Formats: sequence, C-alpha cells, structure tokens
Amino acid sequence: MSQNNHLSSLDIDKIIQRFDKPDVVQALILTGSYARNQAGPNSDIDLVRFVISGAKLSDDGTYFHEKKTLITILTVEPDEYEKWFIDPYQATKWIAGIRVARAIIDREDFFTNGLQIRARNFIWDTTIQNHANIEASRRMVGWCEETNKGLEGLRRNNDIGRLLNACHGLSWGLSEVIQIQRGVLISSDNNVFSEIELALGNNTQMIKLHRIVFGVIGNYTLQQRVIAGLQLFVLLTEQMSNIWQANDIEIIEHTANQIRNFVPNLFLENFLNE
Repeated sequence: MSQNNHLSSLDIDKIIQRFDKPDVVQALILTGSYARNQAGPNSDIDLVRFVISGAKLSDDGTYFHEKKTLITILTVEPDEYEKWFIDPYQATKWIAGIRVARAIIDREDFFTNGLQIRARNFIWDTTIQNHANIEASRRMVGWCEETNKGLEGLRRNNDIGRLLNACHGLSWGLSEVIQIQRGVLISSDNNVFSEIELALGNNTQMIKLHRIVFGVIGNYTLQQRVIAGLQLFVLLTEQMSNIWQANDIEIIEHTANQIRNFVPNLFLENFLNE
C-alpha cells in the first residue's frame, strides 16, 4: 500500500486483476475516502463495479488487501444504477459520491463520459421532489412503530430494549426522512449527520433535538435522548404537515398526539431552553 492517501499503481493493478471480468465489467470505480484523497490508515477501499444486465457476479463482499486493508465491492446492473437518477432515496445516497468517484477500469468511457456526467448534471427537480415527499411520508409512518416503543419503554420505567429501538428510529430513522424530503445529496456516510443539519438551516429547535437524540451533545441519559427524539417527531409532524400523504396523515398525526398526551408530560423535559 502507498504510504499516503492514494493507492499505488501496484495496488490498482492487483485490484483490477482480482475483480475484473472483461466480458461483463463495464467499469470499476473507487468511491469513498480514497476517491476523495482523504483516506487514513484505517480507511477501507470502497469499490463499485458496473456490469452488463444479467452478469450475475457473486463475489460482492468484504476482502483483505495486502493483509492490512479491507476492500468492499458492490456490483450493480443497469436496472439498479438507473434508480439513482429517479428514486429520491437512491439519489441522496449515490449522486454526490458518483460525482467525485475515480474510475480504475472504464471501458469505452462508460463511466467518465456516461454515468459521471449524468450525476454532475443531475438536478433535484419538481418531479423527484414530488416522489421524495411521498417516500418521506411513507417512511415517517414506518418509524411510528419505533415511536410507540419509546412511549411504552418510558411507561415501563426505562425498558432498555424498547428505548434502544426507539432511539434508533428517532435518530437515524427521522434523519432519513429529512434527508429524503430535503433532497440532501450525501457526500459520504461519515457526513450524513452534518449534511442533514446543514439542510435544516436556522431551525435551531430541530437541530438541538437532533443532536440530543444522537447523543453528540450533553450528558443525557437514554431516557432523555428518547424524549428528545419524541419531541423531534412532533416537530417534524408539524413542520412538514404539507407533505404528508392522504393515506399516511392519520397515522402520523395520531402518533404525534400520543406523544403530546403522554403522562407524565414529556415536554416537562424542556431541552430547548437549556
């Protein structure tokens, strides 16, 4: 391995020899920290391999490179990568990374003159925003179950299992709702938290609750983090009320009312004034 943030030519040759299948592989790209020249000694090598339809390669997974560095490889066929440009969640996951990815195999400029240009020209337009609103609404309903676990965990005097499930849904789950609805094109898994907060702008209430439920500020207990997450759910319900879909709104509002009506009153935990 190279001693800096780059892969050596020898490393690249070994990777190509290991993962190339010339009859079906159109491109092999480097994503993540190595593509951004930000790799550290503990960084993994992230690869995406583009293949023709029906290639059915079965060696995706995690490997050891030079007995010191992990390689992860994901293979995608056309029906999968085309979703990156039309499905709002897939767009938020992939577009930003594809814009800066580096091709180490690129047959007939499939990637650099095709998908990468499309990614760089990608616009979050009205059509994808409408799809994003529908998807965010659906996912908000999906996280109502974890919200109820939080309420029940509090009612049972700190049921740890329920509170941990709730904490996951009220942190990562609600972040995902925001990510999709706001069209946050995530540059890296490591930047999800900060880029979602950036999209929230000057919404200081939501930002503070978001930080508390993730446990990145203060010395809050698990119970308090769940309470903050429940309050975040209510704020989202109120501030995004115009995008909830007809089939979803009853469940979302019912869940928010369950939180508001919970006894003892959750909002006695007035984090926002601290």
